[in-house]
Amino acid sequence: MPPILNIKFVAVISLMLCIDSRAAFSKPPIANTGGSLLTAGICRIESERSYKLSLQIALGILGDQARRELDRSIASISRMRQELNGLNDKSAKTAKALTRANSALTDQVDSLPKLTAANASVMYDVNEDLLNKLNFLSFSLEAESSEGSSRLAALALRQASLAQRMAKIILLRSLDKSMVSKQGLQVDLNQSRIEFKNGLDLLTAEAESDKQLKARVEVARGQWLFYETALVSMTNSTNDLRNISTTSDRIAEQMIELVYLSNSMPIDKMNTARWQY
Repeated sequence: MPPILNIKFVAVISLMLCIDSRAAFSKPPIANTGGSLLTAGICRIESERSYKLSLQIALGILGDQARRELDRSIASISRMRQELNGLNDKSAKTAKALTRANSALTDQVDSLPKLTAANASVMYDVNEDLLNKLNFLSFSLEAESSEGSSRLAALALRQASLAQRMAKIILLRSLDKSMVSKQGLQVDLNQSRIEFKNGLDLLTAEAESDKQLKARVEVARGQWLFYETALVSMTNSTNDLRNISTTSDRIAEQMIELVYLSNSMPIDKMNTARWQY
């Protein structure tokens, strides 16, 4: 895939911090620090998604497909780690942050095949620790970047992460019934829903002058209506859990594609990179 030029992606993790992709997406090669920020952002989403897929497998939600997607997810994370580790002229701060992120990634990847109802909550904490370490890596990369920021790209990646976050909370509580009473998870879920709806409004404003971007946001808004219905269901039936699992990916796809479109990546390059459900 040809490099994307002039990636304007500096504020991504600054906007994503308060919530706390191949990701099956083909990703632009790293040509500069701006590109590495995009890689770190997508790696964060994919790290959250791989935990969610492991919950799906434990619950028997689209089992065979989820296993295939988990294999792809872990392979994608491995490629992105390799790209990040290959960055030239890393500062001591970035090198330290990358070492910590690599250690946390190894912990999660090694543990995911062993996820069960008995240890799912422990793995949730492992995942949260990994996401925090990837945040710190992105902060360090951002501090070294000379690229301009793109509010739309930052918002879109934040929305993708929120979609995965809500799904993993619902799936965790469905697998480990003791987590239903955890007030902190309910607060996180409620706050994520509010932030996602507000984020859609912000994205609509940012994309108003571009027909392609605006159309993508409208598709995501329609998907959100379907997603929210499943999220607020009191039954958490197998059908609800399946809808939550797949729609969280559909929304994340739209958001990542918004990032690509905002950086003038040809749309036909994205259509072959869908998560396969």
